[in-house]
Amino acid sequence: MTVSVHVDDREPSSVVEAVREHPDVSDVDVRRLAAADVVVGSVGVERKTLRDYVNGVAAQSGPDVERQVEAMSEAFDHAYLLLEGDLADVDALPTGVSSAAIRGSMASITARRGVPVIPCSTLPILVDVAVRLGRKHTEDPSRRPVSPGAVTSRSEPTAKRMYACIEGIGPAIATALYDAYPSVEALLAADPVELARIDGIGEQRAQRIHDALRGIE
Repeated sequence: MTVSVHVDDREPSSVVEAVREHPDVSDVDVRRLAAADVVVGSVGVERKTLRDYVNGVAAQSGPDVERQVEAMSEAFDHAYLLLEGDLADVDALPTGVSSAAIRGSMASITARRGVPVIPCSTLPILVDVAVRLGRKHTEDPSRRPVSPGAVTSRSEPTAKRMYACIEGIGPAIATALYDAYPSVEALLAADPVELARIDGIGEQRAQRIHDALRGIE
C-alpha cells in the first residue's frame, strides 16, 4: 500500500526529497506542523540528527527533547523519535556527553514516555523506517491477526510489547528477547548470530527478527 506523508516545512529539503523518492509514498504535503517532523496518518515522527539529540538532551542548545516528545504523545495516537546517525559517533561529538548517558536517555524516553527511540544510520533509512511505521499502523490489522497470547497489556514494558508485535514472535520469545535486550537500541545492535543464541530462537527466526527491526521484507 502507499501512504500520504506530511513534512514540516522547517525540515531540510533533503528530508522532503527522501520522502518523495520513497516507493511507498503517494504524495507529500509540506507545511508547518504543530508537533513532529513527519506525519503519516495517526503516526507522528520526530527526526533528530545525532548532534541535535545530544544537544537537546543535555539542554545545551535547540528545542527540549522531552517537551517535543510530550507534544507528540498528545497530538498523535502513535509517536516515535528517530535518530539520524551512528550511536558509535557520540563520543566523538564536542558536547562532553558520554555515549552511556545518551543510551540511558533513549531508554528513559522509550520506557517512561512510551515513545520508542530508534537509531537510523542514514537519512534514507530513517525515512524508510518512518514510512513503514506509518504503513504498519494504517494497514488493516486483519491481514495478520494477532495471536491470542500476544503481549498487549500496557503494564508490560514498551520494548517487550514491541518485540511481541514482530511477526512470528509470541509472548515467550518476546520475554526472552526482553530479558536479553531490555531496550530497542540494544536489540538493534545485536546481529543474527547473537540472537540465535537465545533459547527458542534459531537461525531463521533470528534473521527474521533482525530484518523486521530494519523494515526489510
